Amino acid sequence: MTGGEFRTCGTYGHGYYSVRMKPMKADGVISSFFTYTNRPHWDEIDIEFLGDDTTKVQFNYYTEGEGGHEFVYHLGYDASEEFHSYGFEWTENSIIWYVDGKPVHKATADIPTAEQQIMMNLWPIAESGPDNWAGVYKGDLGTAYYEWAGFDPAD
Repeated sequence: MTGGEFRTCGTYGHGYYSVRMKPMKADGVISSFFTYTNRPHWDEIDIEFLGDDTTKVQFNYYTEGEGGHEFVYHLGYDASEEFHSYGFEWTENSIIWYVDGKPVHKATADIPTAEQQIMMNLWPIAESGPDNWAGVYKGDLGTAYYEWAGFDPAD
């Protein structure tokens, strides 16, 4: 498998970020929609599907390279079987993640401050080491589908 990535040239600030997608279901594969600053002490806000169990989605964020904010939400369906919308609202004081328009998780501590690129990618993780958190990639072929992505800036 070869991974693929899309990233915007510009950066964006507070607002509502959203995507309609179907992740790839396979051990050791990550399908994602996120924002990222691309600097040594980065800011990042994530919506990630771990390919070994696409009935869950993982939300996470980093501020100045510091993470530890992972939250796993049980969807009640297999996200790889049909399109659903996922998003997050990023403000100065919080990040609220949404599934099909419904708020499902809120973070209020150490919120990122820097404008970020919008990114989507699909990639296999290493066979061993710290990055095997989604299972071990076994060479499965597949695709993550992205129907659309959007950004609505805050007022």
